[in-house]
Amino acid sequence: MAKKEVKEKKRIIVGNKEYGMPKMDADTYMHYLEVRDGIMETENKSGLYTRKQFRDMMECICEVYGNQFTVEELKDRDTGLSVGGIVMEFASIDVAIADEVNAKVRNMQENFTNGK
Repeated sequence: MAKKEVKEKKRIIVGNKEYGMPKMDADTYMHYLEVRDGIMETENKSGLYTRKQFRDMMECICEVYGNQFTVEELKDRDTGLSVGGIVMEFASIDVAIADEVNAKVRNMQENFTNGK
């Protein structure tokens, strides 16, 4: 019997506290896509983010983490993320979703191979 791979959920440290990313609902994902697509369009044109887009990015990170922390906590100079950390956290949301999908595909393949 194949051993199931258990992937730990994505985590973030804000305000000296660690938070795990909860299961993402479809509405949160659609909001994330809306923000991401707008940012990507601007990046392709000018390579820079607008102030509004950066604010949207921070709000989206908070939403994806189930609003366990606020934008103010996320951007706090001492205990929040740096600008680069915020940009990387936002970008890594896609990676977390892809990892979840890949794990589900592997599980389905194993079940199919094992006749389950």
